Amino acid sequence: SGCVYITWLTLVTLSYLYNCFVIPLRTTFPYQTAENTATWLALDFSMDAIYLLDVVLVKPRIMYLEDGFWVRDIKRTYKNYVKKLEFKMDLLAMTPLDLFYIYIGPNYPLLRVPRLLKIHSFWEFFNHFDKVSPSPYVVRVARTLTYMVYLVHMNACAYYAVSLNEGLGSNSWVFNGVGNAYIRCIYFAVKTATSIGKNPRPENEAEYLFMTACWLMGVFVFALLIGQIRDIIASATRAQTEYRKMKDETLNHLRKLNLPHQLIERVKTWFSYTWQQQHTLDEARLLDTLPHKMKTDVAINVHIQTLNKVQLFKDCDEALLRELVLKLRPVLYLPGDYICRKGEVGREMYIVKNGRVQVVTGADGSEVLATLTEGSVFGEISLLSISGGNRRTADVRSNGFSNLFVLNKDDLNEALVFHPNAQEILRKKARQLVRQNAAREKMNKAEAEVLIQNPEPQPKQPKLLPIVMKVLPPDSGSAKLLKYGSKSVQRRRRPERQRTTHNGVVRQPNSPKVLHSSHSTLPEIGLPKGLPFYYLCFQKVINRCHSVELGELCGGRDLPANNTFQCQVTVHREMTN
Repeated sequence: SGCVYITWLTLVTLSYLYNCFVIPLRTTFPYQTAENTATWLALDFSMDAIYLLDVVLVKPRIMYLEDGFWVRDIKRTYKNYVKKLEFKMDLLAMTPLDLFYIYIGPNYPLLRVPRLLKIHSFWEFFNHFDKVSPSPYVVRVARTLTYMVYLVHMNACAYYAVSLNEGLGSNSWVFNGVGNAYIRCIYFAVKTATSIGKNPRPENEAEYLFMTACWLMGVFVFALLIGQIRDIIASATRAQTEYRKMKDETLNHLRKLNLPHQLIERVKTWFSYTWQQQHTLDEARLLDTLPHKMKTDVAINVHIQTLNKVQLFKDCDEALLRELVLKLRPVLYLPGDYICRKGEVGREMYIVKNGRVQVVTGADGSEVLATLTEGSVFGEISLLSISGGNRRTADVRSNGFSNLFVLNKDDLNEALVFHPNAQEILRKKARQLVRQNAAREKMNKAEAEVLIQNPEPQPKQPKLLPIVMKVLPPDSGSAKLLKYGSKSVQRRRRPERQRTTHNGVVRQPNSPKVLHSSHSTLPEIGLPKGLPFYYLCFQKVINRCHSVELGELCGGRDLPANNTFQCQVTVHREMTN
């Protein structure tokens, strides 16, 4: 089945076709003359040399199967060839009847008729090409057309022979000798074989017998050959016919349901794109006739590289991967299709074969978090029953036409029944991935928190200042610093008096001030230009409460008015000292 042998077989087949067409042509038509006899003989002997080389050098070296093994030993292959009927036919085809040319002259090409016995080489040629050709239907049609052309050729030669026997132009039925004899006879043979009619009426018994034989050949033989061509073309277009039938039935049913026109157009687009990419609507059915081992090998060559990219299966046993590749199902998504939604319970893992899918968020899916390309994997954690990892955390949408492989949760569990060790490994990896995803999500949220925003119109006095002033004793240095600023001004000591806290509790001077624990998130604070920026220092105390160190308030640099800050102050207890 190698290229060298097929090339040689092509040469042998051309030699055989030469003999098939030329022998009857030279026997009936006057195409062999004294001037071109040497040329015809040179061609004949060249074809005979090809026959001889085929029998002596090529056919005895063709290996064969014995007990399931290929036999390549030349002695054994020679013995195997000699035992076949093919060897006997080759010997008969090389019968040297051409030697009679010495006695009767070279004008009898009919002596080369035994060369036509090498028809098995012609059949073998088309059988081999049928196996290796990417379009075997073309080879089958060519084979059938060769039969038809040869029958028309033989019919034309027979018509000229009958006309020559009765005399050219002797009546209206025979060839009148005007024009190219071969073309006129071919025209007559085609009309007779196809039963077109309008042929001259036969005038004697021999002509009636000839026309009857031609009509029978046209009715049976040509009908058989044309039927074979029809079957070959029907087989070649069977998948397309089934596709069109299913598409028409589906679209008609959708129209009866009065579905929106846009949805029907999406279904039509899915059918068209699927056929354009795969030339079938059920890819798995094509491999159903193959043995399980062979299907596994095919699936591995197609999917194993993609499956190895899945982090969940990175260190798993190869036997498990070989079983999982048969579980992968191809799925096509159109532009804008949502593959999964946030919050859904995940039952499948997706592998991007080609195309692009986007991880989106937001009510309308306008914010794209990530774009996944060929070889990317998502949803692998949902394959295992891990707490916290069974629900989708984001929407995944197809950006264009995307082909994905889908692995179902039930299929994975079915495969893991026979691989308990791998099941535990996968669970550990899944838990690790859940923790990593949780940490990554937490980090992303922290990074996404807005720290600086565009300022809003700010009041002249910062909002934090009155609150801090309520907390501080009025006569403390910190309160005076906040009230009068950092300039050297005369401090006036005011007599201590009762004051009321922010929650309405009357407190005496120099007495412990107990405030209710409260947590309040203060609004954004805008600092006008020229006002010092102060910060609070928080210290943790041993007695399980937090004290606010209000004594160390530092003056900072001047900040522009367009800066805003968020501050959260928690006051648990204030110590008098």
